Amino acid sequence: MSAPPRDKPVVSIIVEGYNESRELGEAVNTIEALRRQDFPLEQVEIILMGSAVQVKAWNALYAQNTPFWRIHAVEAEGLSYLQLKNRGAQFASAEILAFTDSDVYPHRTWLSSLVEGIRGGGDVSIGLSLFKSATSWEWNRATRLAAASITWGWVVGKAIDPQRSLPMPVGFMDHNFGLRIETFRRHQYNTKFGRLCGAPLLTQSFLDGGERLVLQPHQRVTHYFSWFYWLKCLHFRYGYEVFMLRRMNDHYPDQWIARTKFLEPVITMMWHILLDVPRWFRVSRLLDVHPLRRVMLLPLVVAMSCAARTAEMAGMYCTMVSPEAMRRWAESV
Repeated sequence: MSAPPRDKPVVSIIVEGYNESRELGEAVNTIEALRRQDFPLEQVEIILMGSAVQVKAWNALYAQNTPFWRIHAVEAEGLSYLQLKNRGAQFASAEILAFTDSDVYPHRTWLSSLVEGIRGGGDVSIGLSLFKSATSWEWNRATRLAAASITWGWVVGKAIDPQRSLPMPVGFMDHNFGLRIETFRRHQYNTKFGRLCGAPLLTQSFLDGGERLVLQPHQRVTHYFSWFYWLKCLHFRYGYEVFMLRRMNDHYPDQWIARTKFLEPVITMMWHILLDVPRWFRVSRLLDVHPLRRVMLLPLVVAMSCAARTAEMAGMYCTMVSPEAMRRWAESV
């Protein structure tokens, strides 16, 4: 790679190649989106984490003439999804870290909003995640909006931050958050469970440490989508993760459901469908969806919620029957 300038960048972006290796997306699309940011690119360092084959390809593409402060490709053969993120942060030159994935397309205001969240007093800046359409990066179709609210919308809490008049986040997505480098040094990903449960456990570590989480509505990214991926690789897997988190984290919400024993998956399904309705209105309001469209799309949201939560229920029952087999499968997707 070309030698970087002597001055430090403002922000270091960690992009891991894990999802690219599973053919869910390509890091070149993520880099292209980062080129279009409304933030000075010469203040941005990009750290690409991947296999030897990926690093060779990235070096060929980005060795010269990059508009960024630096693009640094690092070989990290054999590391898991969360290990790649932890490892990538060790190469950061900036005081602010940003994390995204190789199947994610950051919106134009993503980076400026993230940096604004940190400079405005947040220790962790959290954004909104959306789903792409089948053939483009367009995210505003009805089914994609509904899917995003159901899958990613849980990060938007009910409580309002009195200092900002915005909802307070209750968590984050691994592909869409930023934080001070000192914060990440105090609270790194727990990789004991492979790629699983990383964000909820790290969120709890942030909260236990008194870190301030802020929501930035224009810190948006668009994520790969297919119906098969959404139902099986996300929500069927979430059945395993929810089941395990209730037992690993005493602060995980709705602990009472675990006491229902064999009915736990069914009650979880119904409870999550009920939560998806008010969540839709919170998320769609932040996305500036017209009030009439919010109401008109509610039946679609409920129908898609039933499908997604049924997949979670199935994943939870499979976990109860064969936890080790489900763990191995969940770590592999």
